[in-house]
Amino acid sequence: MKIMLIIAMLGHILCCVCDNIITYTPNGRFGLADLKDNNKLSARFENMNTSRQINSMLWGIPALMMQACGYFAIADNIRTAAPTCAMVMAAGTVIYLASGVAHHIICGLIEWFYIRFGRTEEARVTVLDFFKKTSVTMVACYVGLIMASVTLFAAVVTGGTTAPVWVCVFNTVIFYIVLSPFRIVGAGNIAGALTFLGLALFM
Repeated sequence: MKIMLIIAMLGHILCCVCDNIITYTPNGRFGLADLKDNNKLSARFENMNTSRQINSMLWGIPALMMQACGYFAIADNIRTAAPTCAMVMAAGTVIYLASGVAHHIICGLIEWFYIRFGRTEEARVTVLDFFKKTSVTMVACYVGLIMASVTLFAAVVTGGTTAPVWVCVFNTVIFYIVLSPFRIVGAGNIAGALTFLGLALFM
């Protein structure tokens, strides 16, 4: 099981790298606020190679699969002691994996198409509309992750795992809340990596 937890940790680290290579452009950090102004958006992506988006999308898929290994391993581990928690965690992981892959690809696609279509105002409006209409994948991704994380917390606190109760602090949601004020790119993945590192050491 520890091997699966380490694989999940590495998956979060890889996904964090993928997030960073499409967020930090040669002209500064890209943010959703840039989508409101084509002059700022065009300047942000000027001279940017689209291979960055391709690499982010392609490497993000195995990264998310690696993360799922950890949650599935935990679900299997607690199946006897906490069958309901195991079922909810497995369901949350499936939702997180499926919608997470879609959302990760969409994030890369909006940048790729914007650059390939010449960074025009029409391109901006098109990719923004596309992002809004597919934002359900982002929502579902977070719902699945929260399901898995809250269930993990409950399983540890109620003794459904072999880990001591204090290990419940190693939880993606808790780490994310702590990291969010710092506006770090990939905070969710850093939180996930810390979670699985802690679980690998103490679970």
